[in-house]
Amino acid sequence: MEQLEDILGGLIIISGAVLIVYFISRYTYLTKKMLAEKGALSPKSERSISKMDIAYVVIGIGVGLLISAGLSLLELSEDTMDLLSWGIVLIMGAVGLLVASQQKKQPLE
Repeated sequence: MEQLEDILGGLIIISGAVLIVYFISRYTYLTKKMLAEKGALSPKSERSISKMDIAYVVIGIGVGLLISAGLSLLELSEDTMDLLSWGIVLIMGAVGLLVASQQKKQPLE
């Protein structure tokens, strides 16, 4: 009986997530379609993500992982080490995003 409850709970959570994604996607599609029909949305208005943007973020996360690996040599408690590692990875990923956004503002010469 306990397994049935677990299965039912999992199905409810998964179906809820699928429905949320479906309705958000459908609403976004209909909104963009309506704006395109009225001429308020130009095809070039969306910002594209370049390979360099992704590279900056991945490099930032990689540097964060390297720093976290180096800090694992310190004698810290497990909880402190986990928080420190995740914090460094997230901060370095954010630095990668900042570098990518600054590169968009300053065109290469």
